[in-house]
Amino acid sequence: MANRKQILIIEDEKAMLESYAEILRNAGYDVIEAEDGYKGLQALESGHSAIDLVLLDLMMAGIDGLEVLRTARGNEDTYGHVPIVVLTNMTSEKVIKEAFDGGADSYLLKTEMDQQDLLEEIAKKLGTEDQES
Repeated sequence: MANRKQILIIEDEKAMLESYAEILRNAGYDVIEAEDGYKGLQALESGHSAIDLVLLDLMMAGIDGLEVLRTARGNEDTYGHVPIVVLTNMTSEKVIKEAFDGGADSYLLKTEMDQQDLLEEIAKKLGTEDQES
C-alpha cells in the first residue's frame, strides 16, 4: 500500500492505547500514539498535514477529550481539520451532544463495538470502505 493512512490515537489507558495501535497497524495503518490530551494536541499541531484521522478518548487526566476536541476544532489553522472519532464508554446524552457540538465526526462506545466495527468506522470516515483490510 503506497499511500498508507496515518491515525493518531489519543488514549490515556496504556493497555487500550496499545491494543488499538496493534489493531490499526495490523490493518495496514500507520499509527501515532499519544497517552494524554496534551501530547495528542502536540502531535496534531506538529503533524496535522500527515494525520488522516484521530481516535479520541474522552476521559483523560489533564486535558480531557472534550477539551481536545474544542481546542482542535476551534483552532483549525493550528491543528488542521481531520476526522475525529470519539472512542469512549461515556453514554450520557449530554456528553454525546457536547462531543458532536464540539466537532466530533463520530461517537463510538468501546463496550458496544468490536475490532471489525472500529475498522469499518475508520474506513467510512477515511472514505476507504471499499478497500477491505
